[in-house]
Amino acid sequence: MRLRRSRAGAAPGSQRRSGPAGEQPWWDAAAQADLEALALPKGALGRGWVAVPMLNNVEEVEPHASGPAADALTAVRAERRLVALDGGRAWRRREGQVLAVLRLERFADDGATGADAHRAVWQERGAEALEATWRANWADRDVVAGWIEARPVRPEARPDPLHVFAAADPSGPAAAVDWFAVEDHTRGPDVVTLYQHLTVWRGRSLATLTVRHDLGLDLDREAAGAAAALHEVLGG
Repeated sequence: MRLRRSRAGAAPGSQRRSGPAGEQPWWDAAAQADLEALALPKGALGRGWVAVPMLNNVEEVEPHASGPAADALTAVRAERRLVALDGGRAWRRREGQVLAVLRLERFADDGATGADAHRAVWQERGAEALEATWRANWADRDVVAGWIEARPVRPEARPDPLHVFAAADPSGPAAAVDWFAVEDHTRGPDVVTLYQHLTVWRGRSLATLTVRHDLGLDLDREAAGAAAALHEVLGG
């Protein structure tokens, strides 16, 4: 089950994490403030993008729809213990129906073991979790989802700076990013939507960048550049 938190009308600072009435604070105030202070560098997505407010955004503590894959991810995430979450940043490109949404998370564990275990589950079950989540999102709108497929974008198929043929530098962005492309045919065979879903792993921190665009547009270079910038931001 996806746990949701509305940020509509919330004030800056700690009040952004107040959530719905009656929710008990679960986040660490210092970690939350630090996470919210991070910023995607201007121009990281390229030209023609503007920041847009996410009015009535529903922030989900567990981002995946219920199911076997989500259960496995929820279990490993619980082991790491989420201490901060910021999921309300978005950018729209001036041309076309293109939107980029950023989610930042921080966990309590200090060592690499928890992050490695989390990433291993994501690499194994991520496509299944994304497909289930996309179908659930349509169901929330009382729409029966069409054909939806999530597939990995391998390092050798990615543009620079995430493109590699051999083993990537373990300290560099190429080795720290998992990339899935979600193809959604729900709006019909002539209106296919692609979602570039990039996860950036950096110690206790995790960034998820989702770029939505119509089939036929190539936003891979913009997505790769932004993911590399996020890798640097999270390590700063």
